[in-house]
Amino acid sequence: MKKLIAAIALSVFAFVNANAQSVAFKVGYSHSDVIVSPEPANIFTPKETFHAGIAIKDIKLTDKIGFQPEILYSMQGFKVASVGNVGIHYLSMPLLVTFPVAEGLELQVGPQVSYMVNSRVGVINDLFSITYKGLFHNFDAGAVAGVEYKVSDNISLGGRYYLGMTDVNKDFSFGNNKNLSDYFQMRNTGIQAYVSFAFGKK
Repeated sequence: MKKLIAAIALSVFAFVNANAQSVAFKVGYSHSDVIVSPEPANIFTPKETFHAGIAIKDIKLTDKIGFQPEILYSMQGFKVASVGNVGIHYLSMPLLVTFPVAEGLELQVGPQVSYMVNSRVGVINDLFSITYKGLFHNFDAGAVAGVEYKVSDNISLGGRYYLGMTDVNKDFSFGNNKNLSDYFQMRNTGIQAYVSFAFGKK
């Protein structure tokens, strides 16, 4: 499955790169969280992380509508009762449709799929921290919406919101045919702010 997804991603990027006007390097801040239903005693709180990657920009679907695929290394996660710290590291691929709304400003919306490359669990402010991927499903899928403002030909500022649509909480059996996901569902969510630097053809 990983090889298939990688092959699809490479094929998409090879195809669209031939039609792109530029490639941009992106880096920024992430305010990551999880939506837990039902949440046990409000013990989960947001975590400040980062993301970085590349975007293939300015692919024209029509005179007004564009297409922008991206590959991002994105850190999701959350804190647990102010003493635990969970970090989930994803390779994410947003596939965005872009719409101009004002001079230099565009709206971006679309789906996002992610593959978990690592996760770490820490306690007592990360005094003790271990790598453990068994808590979460490998794949996450959701939707992205945001805006981007072009400061100059090469520099843009942006912000977006991600809402996960899939339960990333992995099943653990507690006997009597009961699993952890029978008790609560967990979806990734978060806000990102970033700066991007475009280069290449115009």
